[in-house]
Amino acid sequence: MFESNQYKVKQKALSIGNKYLVYENGEQILDSAQKKLRLKEDFRFKDMDGEPVLKVTTDEMLDIAASYTVEDERTGEPIGGIKEELSFFQHKWKLLDTEGKVIADIIEDNIALALVRRFVTTLVPFSYRIGTENGQLGSINGKLSLRDTYEINLSEDIEDVLDPRMVIAATVLIDAIESN
Repeated sequence: MFESNQYKVKQKALSIGNKYLVYENGEQILDSAQKKLRLKEDFRFKDMDGEPVLKVTTDEMLDIAASYTVEDERTGEPIGGIKEELSFFQHKWKLLDTEGKVIADIIEDNIALALVRRFVTTLVPFSYRIGTENGQLGSINGKLSLRDTYEINLSEDIEDVLDPRMVIAATVLIDAIESN
């Protein structure tokens, strides 16, 4: 698990609340759900045996520019963080290491498409670039479907800067928080 550079995140059809399925190389590896009736965001990821794998939580009550902690539930160790950067025209997020240093940025593909999504139609799927000031590391590309579906490609991350668990958690969080 988490050995690939290709993943798919699909929002579950016919579900109440934010629930997602995560695939690696076409095989389902995780099931995720946002905890209901919580004042603070709380997402849990379980493997196919129902065992806890990841947890994404925040200490803040409002999700406006909140910071989220990603934790390995098997070890109880933090993996890193995800922080929203306030921007009216594009979704912008930061992936952080365990000390709060920025590892990479996740930015909506381009301003023109972002404006079309916000003011014209929501039928244009959301897509994001993942990168640093030194270049692109990967992408999160939305696909046209009944429920939100994203393909994650980390093949440009040749130096293994990104932990796939962080990018998977960020994809689910961004879709749920931004109400894509």
